[in-house]
Amino acid sequence: MTTIKNVAVVGATGKIGRPIVERLLTSKLFNVTVLTRDDSRKRDLPADVTVKQVDYNSIDSLQSALEGQDALVSAMAFEAIHEQKNLVDAAVNAGVKRMIPSEYGNDLMNPKLAAFPIYQPKIAIRQQCEKRVTENPSFSWTTIHNASFLGPDWTLDFIVDVKNRTADIKDGGDVLFCATTYDDIAQAVIGILTHLEETANRPVRISSVNTTQNELIAIAKELGATDGWNLTYSETENLESEAFRRWAAGDHSEEVIAMFINRAFIGKGWGGYFPVRDNELLGIKDMERDELKSIIKAAIDR
Repeated sequence: MTTIKNVAVVGATGKIGRPIVERLLTSKLFNVTVLTRDDSRKRDLPADVTVKQVDYNSIDSLQSALEGQDALVSAMAFEAIHEQKNLVDAAVNAGVKRMIPSEYGNDLMNPKLAAFPIYQPKIAIRQQCEKRVTENPSFSWTTIHNASFLGPDWTLDFIVDVKNRTADIKDGGDVLFCATTYDDIAQAVIGILTHLEETANRPVRISSVNTTQNELIAIAKELGATDGWNLTYSETENLESEAFRRWAAGDHSEEVIAMFINRAFIGKGWGGYFPVRDNELLGIKDMERDELKSIIKAAIDR
C-alpha cells in the first residue's frame, strides 16, 4: 500500500500555506520540504522544514527539488495559479505520487462555473493533472473545495464586515453556503495524504460551517453590534451579468473578480453549498455555533 512520508509545499508562507505546513509538522507523520523562489523566506518558516530554492520557470529546477518527494501540496496565490503548469510536469517526472493543486474555494466541477474567466487558470491545471494521470497511473491528484474562507479577518469582511457593520446582502441573505477555516483546510490536507485511495483523482468538498449572511449579521447583533448597520442589497444574477460585461471591456479589477466570486458561492446552485461533504473522511469536525460566535467576536474586536 502506498504511503506518504515526504511532502513538498509551495506557497508555504501564505494564509493557506502556513497552516498547512504547521499541521503537517504537528502531525509527526511527514518530512516537510518547502519550495520557494526566494531563499530568504526560510527565516519565515519553522526550523524543522527543509527549504529548497527553485525557478518556477524551469521544469528541471522543479524536478530536481521534487526528487524523493511523495506528495506536493500547492498553496499558490490566486494570481500565480498558472505557474503550477511546470509544477505538474515536474512532479510527474520526479515520481510524486499525489499532488494537491491550488484550487481552494468554490466547486469548480460545477459546470456553471466553467465559463467564468477568473476560474480558467485553476480548471486548466486540474485538466492537466487529469491528462497526466492517464499517461502516468502512478501519479494522482486531489483538489480541495471549501467554498468561502472563514476567519476574523478579510475573509469574513468579504461576506459581512461585522467590525464596520457593513454588508451587501446577496439574493436576500438567506442562501446557505459553506465556509471553512484555514485550519480545517490544513486538516483536509492531512486527511487526503492519509486516505490516498479514497481521495484519488477527485475533489474533496469540505466546510467548517454552513451559514448565511443574515445569520452572520444576527450573531453580530447578539454580540452587541446592534446599531449603525449600512446594508445594501443586490442580486447575484445581476452581478454576474455586470462582471461579464466589464471583464469583456478589459476591466479585470478586484471589484469585478468579487462579482464573479459572489455569484459562485452565494448564487443558489452555483457551487458554494455542498449537500455532501468529505468532512468525516478527512477528520474535520463541524463547527459549533459558539465557535462561529467566537470568530465573529474576534472580528468585531480587532
